[in-house]
Amino acid sequence: MRRFSLCVMCVLWGAVAVHTQGTPKVEVSGLLDVYAGYNLNNPPSDANGTNQNVVRAFDQRSGSLSLSLLEVTLKSQPEPVGFTLTLTAGKTADLVHYSPGEDRFKLLQQAFLTTSVGNWTVDVGKFVTALGAEVIESSANDNYSRSLPFVYAIPFYHTGIRASTSLGAGWGLQAMLVNGWDVTEDNNGKKSLHLAASYSSDRLSFIQNVITGDEAIAPASGARTVWDTVLFYTLGADKVGVNFDYGEDRSASAKWLGYAVYYRRALPRGRAIALRYSYMDDKDGFRTGVAQKLSEFTITYEYPLGSSVSRFEVRMDRSNQPFFLDEAGAATKKQQFTVMYSQVYRF
Repeated sequence: MRRFSLCVMCVLWGAVAVHTQGTPKVEVSGLLDVYAGYNLNNPPSDANGTNQNVVRAFDQRSGSLSLSLLEVTLKSQPEPVGFTLTLTAGKTADLVHYSPGEDRFKLLQQAFLTTSVGNWTVDVGKFVTALGAEVIESSANDNYSRSLPFVYAIPFYHTGIRASTSLGAGWGLQAMLVNGWDVTEDNNGKKSLHLAASYSSDRLSFIQNVITGDEAIAPASGARTVWDTVLFYTLGADKVGVNFDYGEDRSASAKWLGYAVYYRRALPRGRAIALRYSYMDDKDGFRTGVAQKLSEFTITYEYPLGSSVSRFEVRMDRSNQPFFLDEAGAATKKQQFTVMYSQVYRF
């Protein structure tokens, strides 16, 4: 935390110093995310490596107030070269950098340079994935907890080069060549290729992603490929959406399938209610460690409080196998019910 604070202060000082010199202009934004919840299975606090709420991405603690994420982003426009730097601290930063050896990079959620080449925008460095309907920052999602496909079907981030362009009339293309899933430094000498086509209008947004590459460390023997589809439609105060993922890892001879269905209704005075159902079929146990079918249903009530957003959420998780923790910390339960309150301050 001391290292993070020192780095933030240095970067902010640098940003202010550069800004006072006239070039370039640096935009600063960030958030502070805290939550408190309770798991009705009442698992002990030291169970499962302190992950009491199994299948949760970041809201893993029960019966306590927890700092999920402190994030500061600095960004300058490409004139002709810009940059994006996202600094993170808190349990979310630890969990995003779960891969062996990646904890030394958890301060830097994103660090990349941006420039323009013709009609293309080119980024080089470390950036969060383009796959999925949800993101690491909870305030940008409709629910506080994350869906099962977000946790198990797709990666969190990549390091490499990506290029994006607009084709006009709402259509766009993106391609990237990266080290792989959730690694800052290459760990197997193989690269992954990602391609995406997108469309957006006032009411409709659509993205089709595919990423493929060998993720095995040794021996590298087959590609991991994920097809990811995201579709949202907004009509007045109502928004509906779906996210579908199908993955295969030939090195592990494993396949998985997941999807999430979303509904959000905006209410008067900045409030909203959001529903989500998600499903994950980990038929070979490659993504969860157990061959099983998981599902969850979540209801979230959101309301503004000053410069922050407050959320109250209830969620039911189910599996067709004993997977959730009991009072002794053993995985004997086929379901868990949780209640959660969160507060996210944005600046």
